[in-house]
Amino acid sequence: MNKHLRNALQNLAILFLCVSALFLISRLPLFHTSWAVQVQSLLTPRPADGDPAQAGGPEEMFPAVHVMVTSDIAYGRYGQLHVSGEDPLLVQIIPLFQEALGSATELGAAADKTLRDALEEPGLYLDLTGQLPLEVAAAWLGEEADLDRDVRSMALTCEEEDAMLYLRGEAGDILRCATALPASAVREVCAGLSPNGSTFAYETNYAPLAPYTVLVAETEDAPVVRGELPAAYSVYNLLTALDFNPHTVFRYTESSGAEVVEESPRTLRIGPDGAVSFTSRGEAAAPLYQVRAAGDRPTAREALRAAWGLAEALTEGAGASPLRLRTVEEREDGWTILFRYQLQGLPVYFSDESDALSVTVSGGTITAFSYRCRAYAAAEETTALLPPDMAQAIASLYPGAGLSIGYIDSGAGEMTAQWLAR
Repeated sequence: MNKHLRNALQNLAILFLCVSALFLISRLPLFHTSWAVQVQSLLTPRPADGDPAQAGGPEEMFPAVHVMVTSDIAYGRYGQLHVSGEDPLLVQIIPLFQEALGSATELGAAADKTLRDALEEPGLYLDLTGQLPLEVAAAWLGEEADLDRDVRSMALTCEEEDAMLYLRGEAGDILRCATALPASAVREVCAGLSPNGSTFAYETNYAPLAPYTVLVAETEDAPVVRGELPAAYSVYNLLTALDFNPHTVFRYTESSGAEVVEESPRTLRIGPDGAVSFTSRGEAAAPLYQVRAAGDRPTAREALRAAWGLAEALTEGAGASPLRLRTVEEREDGWTILFRYQLQGLPVYFSDESDALSVTVSGGTITAFSYRCRAYAAAEETTALLPPDMAQAIASLYPGAGLSIGYIDSGAGEMTAQWLAR
């Protein structure tokens, strides 16, 4: 046979085999969604095998907080809502609370008047925006906590030569602690911030509001936000991220379009609208669902780290917006950890008041979770909020409510920031 003819036939055969291989590959479940989405998913770095909590820590998942600073009460206070961890203000404040908590000596319960009198002195006040076990708040500060209690807010005041630490619960219970932190360190930070007209609700005519609500005198315009289902949201990507076999045959599709995958003893349901749920009897759990605990029962901090590993797996697997911690609740047999979305410091709530991610820890495993997958992006346009005094007057019609700013996701796609009485 002619040499040139033989080479031509070999090249044609190779080309035919390549085309055939590509055709067969295209029939795999990996390519049931768009090529662009799957390629992006394949190229996205994933956490190394091992402890899922190694991918992040409490400081990364903690939500923005409200801050009140007092240098000289005669001139007023400086307040700011929704301050994120990377903000220069918190960068200065957190080390002080860390040192104070690390050296805290319990002095006993304090009356509400005692705390209010202390807040007349130079000091710092942090509203955590939700109640947390103190050990979780301490983890955010980079410290350990020996005190077993829940905390909604904390304050550092300068009544003595060393700063005093106050820990306040949602129900109004207050614990007063001595610290080894010099009061001069607190005064130095406070002196660097000029009053901006902010007050606590108990100092105003808006008595029906929660008394320690931080009321600000002015706000900036907030960006318009668009929310949607992420492009990488697919059954294959989620199965892969959640340690399921992406090629499993133990699956069926409901009339609603939701894909249900059953790998005994666990069941995963993936809805077309971004709703994902998981249940398990806790037997033979994959590493992603295991809670590494030093004792027989996981602590709040240990349960949180496991839940955070799951949250990151969901976020990265679906290309969704990052989650932020809302609260940690103790159960009879474990913990429930709740997360929400946050954009530029402002929280995102769902109109039906559900959480973005709810994780149930029973014993040493994650036995259930429910997730709402969303991707948020700020648009170039902004919107102005109601003047704060008007918002405060309206919010005072709801006794016991606090006042903050956030977004409400009703599924319409576009959201504007608004005052919220919660």
